[in-house]
Amino acid sequence: MLRIRNTFKILWIVIFIFSLSPCYLHAQKEEKLDPDIFYQDFEEFISIIKEIQDKYVDEVGLRALLMDAYKGMLAGLDPHSQFIDAKSLEELKIETEGEFDGLGIEVIVKDGFLTVLTPIVDSPAFRAGVYIGDIIIKIDGKTTKNISISEAIEMLRGKTHTEVTLTVVHEGESEPVDITIKRAKIHLNSTRGTRIVDEEGKIGYVAVTSFQDNTATDLDAAVKELENQGMESLILDLRFNPGGLLNIAVDMSDRFIKKGVIVSTKGRHKSQLREYNAHRSKTYKKFSLVILVNSGSASASEIVAGAVKDHKRGLLLGTKTFGKGSVQSLILIKNKKSALKLTTAKYYTPSGTMIDGVGIEPDIKVDLTKKEVRGLHRHLARVNAADIRTNGKAEPLETNGDDKEIFVDKQLARAIDVLKGISVDSKNN
Repeated sequence: MLRIRNTFKILWIVIFIFSLSPCYLHAQKEEKLDPDIFYQDFEEFISIIKEIQDKYVDEVGLRALLMDAYKGMLAGLDPHSQFIDAKSLEELKIETEGEFDGLGIEVIVKDGFLTVLTPIVDSPAFRAGVYIGDIIIKIDGKTTKNISISEAIEMLRGKTHTEVTLTVVHEGESEPVDITIKRAKIHLNSTRGTRIVDEEGKIGYVAVTSFQDNTATDLDAAVKELENQGMESLILDLRFNPGGLLNIAVDMSDRFIKKGVIVSTKGRHKSQLREYNAHRSKTYKKFSLVILVNSGSASASEIVAGAVKDHKRGLLLGTKTFGKGSVQSLILIKNKKSALKLTTAKYYTPSGTMIDGVGIEPDIKVDLTKKEVRGLHRHLARVNAADIRTNGKAEPLETNGDDKEIFVDKQLARAIDVLKGISVDSKNN
């Protein structure tokens, strides 16, 4: 009797979900689904659940099976869509506010493998030697093959001071290595390293590490501080910035662009056809601008980079960006204790170029070897630590490394040279 009730319960859940889903009804009209095939598919779904409940070695509750089914459905769509349970939903809210417990890495599933999009600068993972493009094949000895993003995040997150061991294959290498990392409280400081990097040219520098609620106002404060020191041109560092909130990326772009489209989104439904435009009232005083980008610059970073490039407001320097140009909408489920993070549209730069899977090429390409990228990791960690210790005061361009060698940030040095050249040209004309 219990099994019959559960079967009817499943059937009513399925009918209820799809009777309330305008997206499904829209799709049904477009594809002209055969009702017989439709109900056959759900009969199969119900049969599978019934067989699992009847014959699986351990007893499995209906709720647990449905939760796993939701996760599987979302994971099968693309690397970014996911089902978010109540616990993960609360953590997501906390993360957008700039603080959470964990390792400090942004991961995606790429070609079936759990891959590091970028480690957050000066996070435990960053300091331990986790790099852009690393493939994580195991977490605490458990394989990550066919893992979903939500499952991976749940395994990576944890209480402060607890440890987790990642088995990773560094990009370009074949042998896996184990990296044990102690979790910590991750503070996502929006900006770091604010300073004048060249006194003669009055060239300012500020790095933006993520796009949170307070990022645009933090950048305002950094630019004002640099202008008070006589800044005449700016280097905006978006390297290793995995992105964040769309509205904040638009606000930041608005600081540099006086008018026109900043970014547009296109999806299947009219609600996803949107243009975000600049407002002259928010724009900074005009100064020469170079934006540093690399393969760890993704999503919101690419919105800013694409807008600046297309409007010819500044130059992009470094290497090609990641190419994460899809819009994830957070759709709360009726009880508001869980949600869908669902890809609903894609980003397009002002010129109409799609970002997703393509990335943005810099105007000035400055490649780094794998050794130089790892040196840059260590260098930025030291600069960030010094920035915290000295309350944001200047750190020299060249800093003694742990290996007793002087590290030179080639991309930053080239940006300084470019801005010096622009300054000379403008004075001569």
